[in-house]
Amino acid sequence: MNLENASFGDHDVVKDLQEKVAQNNRAVTGPDFMTVVLLENMTPDPHTSNIVKGNVQHSVEGALTAVQRVNERYIANHGAPKVKLQLANYGNGAEDSKVAVEKIKAERDREQVVAVVGLGQSLIGTRSAASDLSQDRIAVISTMASADNMNQHLTPGRGSIEGFFRITPTNADAAKAAVNFVSQRPDADVLLIQDTNPDDIYSSTLGTKFREAYNEKFKRDLAGIERFEANDESHGSGRGEYMKGMLADARKRVCDDTPDLVYFAGRGVDLRTFLNALSEDDPCPGMSKLDVLTSDDASNIVNEELPPFPAFDVRLFYTSVATRGQWDKAGPDLKAYRDAYALFESAFAGRGFQPENLVDGYAMATYDAASIAIESAQKIPMLSMHLSEVSDWIEKFDCIDPKLGATGPIAYSADPAQQGNPVDKTMSIMRLSREDRENGAGKGTRLVQETLSRPSLNAFDPRTCG
Repeated sequence: MNLENASFGDHDVVKDLQEKVAQNNRAVTGPDFMTVVLLENMTPDPHTSNIVKGNVQHSVEGALTAVQRVNERYIANHGAPKVKLQLANYGNGAEDSKVAVEKIKAERDREQVVAVVGLGQSLIGTRSAASDLSQDRIAVISTMASADNMNQHLTPGRGSIEGFFRITPTNADAAKAAVNFVSQRPDADVLLIQDTNPDDIYSSTLGTKFREAYNEKFKRDLAGIERFEANDESHGSGRGEYMKGMLADARKRVCDDTPDLVYFAGRGVDLRTFLNALSEDDPCPGMSKLDVLTSDDASNIVNEELPPFPAFDVRLFYTSVATRGQWDKAGPDLKAYRDAYALFESAFAGRGFQPENLVDGYAMATYDAASIAIESAQKIPMLSMHLSEVSDWIEKFDCIDPKLGATGPIAYSADPAQQGNPVDKTMSIMRLSREDRENGAGKGTRLVQETLSRPSLNAFDPRTCG
């Protein structure tokens, strides 16, 4: 925990936001308060990390919006404890997660920590951090970590991590939504391109769950699987250069197999490299077009400059957990969702944050995580003496009484095997399209997104929830 509000060191991407955090905390005086800790990679290396600085910055903005909204309503809440926000850094690949966790544990009572939110990457290190925090009965609410085993202890046989919750659906949910989209073209040949990095459980479980969902839906296996292994260390080179060589083989496989659709089970930063490989001038014989489908990490490349695809037409789709204005086209039955999002967006803008920062969903998910933690803690009498009970109250957001957040309704199941997984979390299919624009170097192309389906692929329904 960065109680001193000091720089996190090299590649600190939140130093401009730390004064806003400090201002909030200075306004919280007296013994009656609570603290939410945002634990993320605050120092992503732009050459090697699989998370981009915008994700981290937007997470801080979402958390600040949640705590400041509560603090501004302090009188209306009849003197409920005000909220501090503290930032903690687990570093690239969660390499510093144990140090961060020990610091949080040491300050837990003095700072009256009610929950740790964030942990937005499905990595062995973040999973270990969640497990370690749970041993001290500190509630953990992950924002964007979707790997199915993220809620399981690393030690075999120990089962689920008690006190762990998440905002995003699991990769199994995302895979089912993706396969439902593929089913619009039931005869399409599908090639799976799979990252096998053993430390990145997001990619590994995403590919596995997509293949399982595909087999179940179509009663046949995929047309093929091409594997590659991403590496944060990049063997001494920049990640992009290292992955360029890795994904050249994937492009060759595409040309050899000529699939109709590629499902990319990997990180957004590596998807960008794969798309660059597809843009090479040499045509693939027999191919005129290709659809690429992936999961929510693709939001990391929205608005990025990418070359055109002269060899064949490439269309890019992804399943989205949360994005700006995702409820705009929703029908009257989802008015409550639109209203909840509108309240969040108004509060977010009221902090001076930019609306385009909502595109990747990190601000929305972190806002919901912090809000759930705070609302749960507010219900506990003599909170400072009962900090370990917060997770018990988070579980009370269930199918009967869900939390209606910026990302949609959030309900948790009583099934221990589903510990912390939101039930029937809404998702959308997004399309990223190229848009020509003027830039500093002349004309360029960027990716912009549009919603293809209203967010109801796994639509929450209290009648069937749970």
